Amino acid sequence: MKKVIFAGGGTAGHVEPALAVANWLRANRPKWNLVFVGTKNGLENQLVPKAGFAIHQIPKVLMPRQLTPATLIWPFQIIVATWRAIKICKDADLVMGFGGYACPPIYLASAILRKPIFIHEANAIPGWANRLGAPFAEEIFIAFNRATNKLGRWKDAKLTGMPIRSEIISSGEKSGTEKIEERNRQIEKWKLTLDKPTVLVFGGSQGSRHINEAILQSLSVFTEKGVQVVHSVGKNNPLPTSTENYLPLSYIDDMAAAYQASDLVIARSGALTCAELAAVGKFAILIPLPIGNGEQSANALDLQAAGAAEVIEDSKFNADWLISNWDEIWRKAKSYTPSIKQEFSASEVIGKSIIDKLEKVQ
Repeated sequence: MKKVIFAGGGTAGHVEPALAVANWLRANRPKWNLVFVGTKNGLENQLVPKAGFAIHQIPKVLMPRQLTPATLIWPFQIIVATWRAIKICKDADLVMGFGGYACPPIYLASAILRKPIFIHEANAIPGWANRLGAPFAEEIFIAFNRATNKLGRWKDAKLTGMPIRSEIISSGEKSGTEKIEERNRQIEKWKLTLDKPTVLVFGGSQGSRHINEAILQSLSVFTEKGVQVVHSVGKNNPLPTSTENYLPLSYIDDMAAAYQASDLVIARSGALTCAELAAVGKFAILIPLPIGNGEQSANALDLQAAGAAEVIEDSKFNADWLISNWDEIWRKAKSYTPSIKQEFSASEVIGKSIIDKLEKVQ
């Protein structure tokens, strides 16, 4: 029986693609042992067991971005985490990494043990964890073609797109009648009004206080315009009071139905969100998170170029901007015809590559 370790976590953007590939492998190689690795407080600890997979934990090690006293202990932290990762990886046949805090120790452990490493990079600009693992990887898969604009192993990366949940792919492929029926079911489940436009707002799996504030300050205008809002505020943020036209939620589990019920999306431009928007064909206002190496701004470029999104800098997005630009944005949303389509399943492409690698080694 083959054992594959999936590493990646912290946010849904790392966990969901890993789960998509693992679910495809489980369906096609049900006897294989598929195990996840994450950190103590990552979202993977909720999503992975819910999907029916085992998960191991390793210490979370943050990459120092500036010289501080904490920088001095970082080498010891990475050694401890890598030692734990070695114990987890010693009987693995292959390690599949998706970025995030769990990956660096797993990549180092797998390299020490000479285990095959496959990597999927979700963002248009690769993150530091996957950049660390790239020299050791046998295969690198990318979601955005511009991720190959790098030196070294990235030049040989395979463009697969983003592995996303099968229910979201299926939702995007439904007929017009089926989409209307699914929309109406979800609107009724939310106890909202069927004949009002619905805006879906979320700021990633952790929520966004900046987006939350802008939406709350705009609610009176939305109500005047006959627009209802479904707002995922994030599990760690306080839940506002609901009204006839405003439904605040801590987290949305069924994103396929939520997308189908919406007429417009307001969100961050994480790689997973961008891929899901393309799959379901929804117009969006995207507010890139202004941290890291600018990957969220780069992620949004394809949707913006296709006329599928209005992209606004985080520093410029507020209630005044949203209210003053609303009529034009709503016009674009109503006239938008989906034009971006992934012609293959990234989960299947990556899954088959894993099978080919392991079934050649007998």
